[in-house]
Amino acid sequence: MNLEVIFGIGVALVVVVGLIAKLIPKRMPPSKSFKCGRCGIQALHTNRTAEAWRNGKTRFFCQSCHHKWLQSRPPQERESYGARGSSGRGSGCLGVVVLFALVPIGVWAVLAYA
Repeated sequence: MNLEVIFGIGVALVVVVGLIAKLIPKRMPPSKSFKCGRCGIQALHTNRTAEAWRNGKTRFFCQSCHHKWLQSRPPQERESYGARGSSGRGSGCLGVVVLFALVPIGVWAVLAYA
């Protein structure tokens, strides 16, 4: 088997794993609504609260209370919350895909020039 075939198989494997990971649905909270931990209203789960639930949190806040909490934070801290997106932090998929793509390229380069 030559290096081009190995490289092609490696790239195809990375693509297939990435597609499968995207198609697997994320776990959702057991109920569609929750009681706000600050004001006590019943609110529907959003992407933010569902992600908090997946991270093991048990106390959730409605959008209004969350917005008030964000406004009470210092400006530098507020910017860091906004920069991370709706899920709170990146999933890291792109980094993993790049890593798996670069490993076969590195092996190929080492073998080709050795």
